[in-house]
Amino acid sequence: MPDDEPAEFETPWRRSLAELEPALSAWALARMAEPVVVTNVASPGNGMSSETVLFDVYNVAEGGADRYVARLAPLPDVYPVFPNYDLELQRKCMDLVREYTDVPAPEVTFFERDPEWLGTPFLVMRRIDGEAPPDIPPYVFGGWVMDASPEQRRALQDATVSVLARLHEIAPSTHDLSFLTQPQHGSSALDQQLGYQRWYYEWARDGVSYPLIERTLTWLDANRPAEGDPVFNWGDARIGNVLYVDFEPAAVLDWEMASIGPREVDLAWMIFLDTFFDDLAARFEMPALAGFMDRDDVVAAYESLTGHTVQALEWFEVLAALRFAIVSVRTSTRGIGYGQTEPPTEPDDLIMFRDLLERMLAR
Repeated sequence: MPDDEPAEFETPWRRSLAELEPALSAWALARMAEPVVVTNVASPGNGMSSETVLFDVYNVAEGGADRYVARLAPLPDVYPVFPNYDLELQRKCMDLVREYTDVPAPEVTFFERDPEWLGTPFLVMRRIDGEAPPDIPPYVFGGWVMDASPEQRRALQDATVSVLARLHEIAPSTHDLSFLTQPQHGSSALDQQLGYQRWYYEWARDGVSYPLIERTLTWLDANRPAEGDPVFNWGDARIGNVLYVDFEPAAVLDWEMASIGPREVDLAWMIFLDTFFDDLAARFEMPALAGFMDRDDVVAAYESLTGHTVQALEWFEVLAALRFAIVSVRTSTRGIGYGQTEPPTEPDDLIMFRDLLERMLAR
């Protein structure tokens, strides 16, 4: 983040822009055909699992600048959120979406595998104008989403549900999605979803047991629904991963959690992440965004667009909560490691929405 970022939002696992600018300049000079200079290096601020860097490349010979975004794999010694960070998979997802849908995924122009330049591999994409609903602080605490009219927020909601509907037209039955399969975690798509989460939990917990997460896994096993036809899952399907212009999606970002699974995996994740922010606002005695991303409205819009009847959504919402709980444990542990927070008395208190998950299981 920029050096003037408030202390409570500092992210010490990210490198300084002053460190990245000369490294990006050296890379651009080596990789681009003409003499260039990297300028206007900045950070967008959102995101907890990797580093994103905005920069311009000025052509010294011809004049004019092209605008880019670099997505850096996390450094291995800074409490990475995920055990693997597969940039090749992300590139394939964006290429797939750009080729077979009209969903605005970024264009990848370079995939730098050599860690010599920035310490890790990175993707370079053409920059797209737009604004994402903020995560820190969350959009329910204020900002352009809160300031919008109910009609504008509904337009944003419907347009984002439409993104899911269009992405879900890609399926293993019609497209080659073999690069997303995970046979080591199970045979069917739903087996792989659950198997991956168990494996991820074993890695993320680092020897510590989290009873609430283990209860959630048991609940998911005991209440598992019938398995529908799998589709391409965006994975991190939420409005914070979309750039909007006039409340319409201009760029759909962050494909690191992409997979194959039921449609409800994405739908429930989108609903749950907004529910989490509403719950966070309630804990700070702030009003929720009434009438925005409400469960019934999102489901009705999706069913109208796709003709698909949403099945077992409560189960998939609990799956979404499980996925986020494991991520939460990992990011909270990182905060302890960097001295930003104290270790809790109970391990489950590292789950930042513990009470909400308890209520979901009780329901």
